Amino acid sequence: MPEKKTILVVEDDHFLSDIYKRQLEGKGCKVVVAGNGTEALKVLKDLKPDVILLDLIMPGMNGFEFLEALRAEADHKKRRVIVLSNLGQESDKERCKTLGVKEYLVKTDVSVDQILSAVLGSSG
Repeated sequence: MPEKKTILVVEDDHFLSDIYKRQLEGKGCKVVVAGNGTEALKVLKDLKPDVILLDLIMPGMNGFEFLEALRAEADHKKRRVIVLSNLGQESDKERCKTLGVKEYLVKTDVSVDQILSAVLGSSG
């Protein structure tokens, strides 16, 4: 049996983070939720997630600031991040791409099943 994937969900909307958490746990994942970038960086001191599911618009430290801080740390330079945001502008996607994000999903364009599929898909 494959090892359990560990997922860090960084999302300030408790309704959404709860849905992602329950759905991913139902697929056998270990899920940790952080409400903003600052909280997520604290969690990452003790956690090495397989995937980080990241919202961009959050209070305190937003997703862009979190990505910059994440990439500055050697342990997390190559960590797989999937951005899940309401921001759909090309400039936002480009900014994320320069910060090492290969997967960018716009919340209004994807279903929960598509999100699960992206998270559980190949790690790379």
